[in-house]
Amino acid sequence: MREHRVSYRYAKALLESAKKDNVADLIFNDFIKVKYTFEMSRELRQLAAIPVFQLWRKRKILNEIFLEEKISPMTMEFLLLLIDKRRGELILSIISEYEKQYNILNNRLPITVESAVELDEKMKEQVISKVTGKTRMKILPEYKLNQELKGGILVKIEDWVFDASIKNQLKVLRKQLIEGN
Repeated sequence: MREHRVSYRYAKALLESAKKDNVADLIFNDFIKVKYTFEMSRELRQLAAIPVFQLWRKRKILNEIFLEEKISPMTMEFLLLLIDKRRGELILSIISEYEKQYNILNNRLPITVESAVELDEKMKEQVISKVTGKTRMKILPEYKLNQELKGGILVKIEDWVFDASIKNQLKVLRKQLIEGN
């Protein structure tokens, strides 16, 4: 819980500062690169998190890595601030919070659509239009295949799930038969 609050505060402060300088989009795009780099390198995550590793070395390594990634100076300064404040273990959590706050600011809603088979473009458009109609937000869909569904779709929006899968319908039918309804 404490980690979430700290991450939220850092992300909020960065987003407020970025809005003033009109670089919120740039930092969002930088964070996509940083997140990918951290997720791909267990060693980098450990380096950022281990407190006994010398700060000047951490700073040098991050500078070298993200100089190649061509991230903005403001994003680089923020990452170095996190290292200096010994918050390196929170980098991915702060990025996640920044993404959430950025999406709220820009009226964007990431969703996950799972299906047993690849959806055609017409079906994708129908799902997007239904969710857009209900939420009045710009939808950012992520499509996944899930063979366990047997058929139908499963739509996840934050902590809400709409389950229109055959697997779920069979489960409901089984429960009704057992209860005798």
